Order: sequence, then structure tokens, then C-alpha cells
Amino acid sequence: MGNWRGLGLHPILLSLFLFAATYTCLGVGNVSVICFEQERLALLKFKNSVQDFYGMLSSWAGNDCCLWGGIQCDAITGNVQQLDLKGHDYYLFGNKVSSSLAKLRHLKYLDLSGNDFQGYQISEFIRSLKQLTYLNLSDADFEGIIPPHIGNLSNLKVLDLGRNGLKADDMAWAFGLSSLELLYLSEMDLSGAHNWDMLLHMIPSLKEFSLSGCSLSNVNLGAFLNSSIILPNIKHLDLGYNSFKDGIISSYGATFFNWQTN
Repeated sequence: MGNWRGLGLHPILLSLFLFAATYTCLGVGNVSVICFEQERLALLKFKNSVQDFYGMLSSWAGNDCCLWGGIQCDAITGNVQQLDLKGHDYYLFGNKVSSSLAKLRHLKYLDLSGNDFQGYQISEFIRSLKQLTYLNLSDADFEGIIPPHIGNLSNLKVLDLGRNGLKADDMAWAFGLSSLELLYLSEMDLSGAHNWDMLLHMIPSLKEFSLSGCSLSNVNLGAFLNSSIILPNIKHLDLGYNSFKDGIISSYGATFFNWQTN
């Protein structure tokens, strides 16, 4: 301690300095932690399962996946927490989403929107990602029935499945998403879906909800709107571009922001 006193450091300040230095070495500062080998290999399997014509995954090399593009790790543990591979001008091609991503047990944020999965169904392995709070699979050319196992992701706050070739015959799968605040199902075929009118009642935490272009009709619309009025959390509700008859929604217009009808 004498040497440190020679530098003029108070013992309390010294303790804080040593704590900060240690904390930085763990990765909270600019020094990255090293990702887990199991997670690194899982990400490489995903990379090998898609066609990357535009080099979106060109940085995915080396031993530390925490430094790869689109990936964020927990600063203390090194576990992969965020996988942001949103496509736009550049995107990935694949005939499925590799189940290797199930190894990312601590993943909280997954964005695969804007890529091209060529009509593949949403993979069942997603049910194992129970820490997810954000899931965006929109505009990624998924098709088929919405898999009910998405309803197991009870920590989700944001779910976007819009602008795919998806459909549903029953919306009860969503009733378990008790933490959900934003739900986007635009351009999904819900023309034959049971229980869609119960969604607002069963998920009272919803703040934003899009059912735009979902082939909905006047059936059960009244019950749905009445649910929205008694739920103060709803801020934005989009029912545009459905097959509602003119006039039936006129008395509810102030509650919502989009009422276009076909």
C-alpha cells in the first residue's frame, strides 16, 4: 500500500480504481469478452446453412464471435444476447433457419427480417429461445401455419411476423404472450382464424397492434372493438385494408389510426 500512497491515491479511491479495472477486463469497457465455443460453432453452422451473396456475414471469422457483425454479447458472461441480421438492400438466402441457433440459450433479441427463406415454415427450435424479448421475422418469405410454439415465448415484448405468406386457423397460440407490447401480423391470412377477436382481451399489455391486410371481415368485429375500448394501454391499432363494410367502425375512429377498407 505504501507504493500506492506514494502516488497520492486514497485507499477508497484505490479500491474503486481496482474494481473499475477488473470490470473493464471482464468486458464492460472497450475490451470484449470471448464468446463461448458452443455458441461460436452454432453461429458458424447457421452461416453455412445460408447463401450470403452480399457478404453480410463476412466478419464471421476468428475465435471471438462477440466481435462479429450483427452480434452482441453479455459484457460479463460472454453469452450471445443479440443476433441482428436484418436484410434490406443486402440479404441472406436459405431454405430454412438452422436449428443450430437453439444453442443460443441466452438470446434476447433475434431479427431475421428482410431476408429470403424461400417459403420455408418457421422452425420449431424457436420455442427453446425462452429468453427472447424481441423477435422479428417479418418480410422474410416464411409460409405456412403460424407455429403455435411461438406462444411459449412468454418474455416477448415485440413480435413481428408481418408481410410473409403465413396464415392461422386459431389465434389461441398468442394468449400466453402476457408480456407482449407490440404485435405486428400485417398481410397474414386470418380469414379463417378462430379467436382473433379475443386477442386484445387476452393480451392486455398490448400497446401497438397491426392486423392490416389480414383478410378480416365484420364477423366478431364488434366484440374486438369493445375489447380495445376497455383496455387503456392500446395506443395504435391498425385494421386497414381488410374487408369491413363501410360505416361499422365510424363510432370507434378516435381510438385508432388506420381504418382503410377495401
